Amino acid sequence: MDSNASSATDLTGEAYNRNSDVRYGAHCPGIIELIFKDGKHFMALTGVIVNLSVTGCLFSNDKMPWSNLEGRKPGDSLFDIINERCHMYVPWTGTHCTARIKRVGSFIIGVQFDQELKESLVRLIASLEPGQNRRLRPRDRGRYNRILPISRR
Repeated sequence: MDSNASSATDLTGEAYNRNSDVRYGAHCPGIIELIFKDGKHFMALTGVIVNLSVTGCLFSNDKMPWSNLEGRKPGDSLFDIINERCHMYVPWTGTHCTARIKRVGSFIIGVQFDQELKESLVRLIASLEPGQNRRLRPRDRGRYNRILPISRR
């Protein structure tokens, strides 16, 4: 066994291995709520879950305030102000879950769920596609895709 293969097998439980389970292609609307470290502000982003597994997903949104910046990881410059903890909501299934942000790009947020989702739920979410009768239409559109005081949460 070469050193690269052996080092890959020595990952601790804290390490995030995105290839550790089956990932499904998806195109299901979702909402991710980010809280700023100051505890005074939050942001609820509407977007699309584009890749999904029982342990995590990739969330895509082209309206992120940092979409014109180079991709980064939590802990780098701008992302020092965003708490690693987040909340995800899939409206079409009523699924709520807490998660950790693992990576952030210009248009993608990679999250790892705190508790694994059931395989059947993951397959259901992956099979949901927007259509004429199925769209994400938030009641209060002014609440999404912008930074707001925590009191409006």
